[in-house]
Amino acid sequence: MDDDKIALINFTEKEGFDKDQILFSDLYPFSGFDNALLELCCYHGSVDCFKFLRTKFQSKITPICLRYSFLGGNTDIINECLKVQKPDEVCMEYAIISHNIDFVTFLMNEHNIKIDLKLCSIYNNLQSFLVYLDQTNDINTCFVYSPNFHLSSLLEYFISNGADINAKDGDGSTPLHDAAKKNSKETAEILISNGADINAKDGDGSTPLYDAAKFNNKETAEILISNGADINAKDGDELTPLQLANSENNEEMVSIFISNKTK
Repeated sequence: MDDDKIALINFTEKEGFDKDQILFSDLYPFSGFDNALLELCCYHGSVDCFKFLRTKFQSKITPICLRYSFLGGNTDIINECLKVQKPDEVCMEYAIISHNIDFVTFLMNEHNIKIDLKLCSIYNNLQSFLVYLDQTNDINTCFVYSPNFHLSSLLEYFISNGADINAKDGDGSTPLHDAAKKNSKETAEILISNGADINAKDGDGSTPLYDAAKFNNKETAEILISNGADINAKDGDELTPLQLANSENNEEMVSIFISNKTK
């Protein structure tokens, strides 16, 4: 972690040292797996310790070494790992997580690994998101994930440039579904005012109102209902938003649905 090579050397010279020892810890991404010493060097960007283990013990560079190196951010380690391992989509994920645009563009341009817009939105990496837009001009796909950045100006940019207001992601969700999940009132209002299908169904048959109920987002639910959302629409399991809210013991949401059901 501190890249203290002297301390590592002293540790390796102790009786009983096992160069192949592994560490299990929830701290690291592959928490279901054990991590070798060299892999931990890659994760922490500990280049001096990395070089020592490679020189002294010929420690093997694994695929996890390369993946972790994009989190550790040390270019010397990355370059050494690239000599024996080929980058994959997980490397791109970690480059996105690290918010290192040089790593992202390197993987995209040199290894033809696609930028994952969903991951960009999850990890709030707007810069990588915009690089994807610049390289592909894929307005609709970018538009689908744009609500997750909570920037009304970004949303309005795509709409003004002809984005399909009801465009769907790989799970069949529209931007309005995402607004309902995140309780993004302003986003929902912008989308609805621009003609979003308020009763659109995703791949599981859920409407935006159903998603609002699922995540107990009453403010967005009220906006959807006031704009004509079908409170009786059922999902793929034949559950209405009211039934879902009731099963989750979301009393406020249940009250909203009941009061609107009687109107």
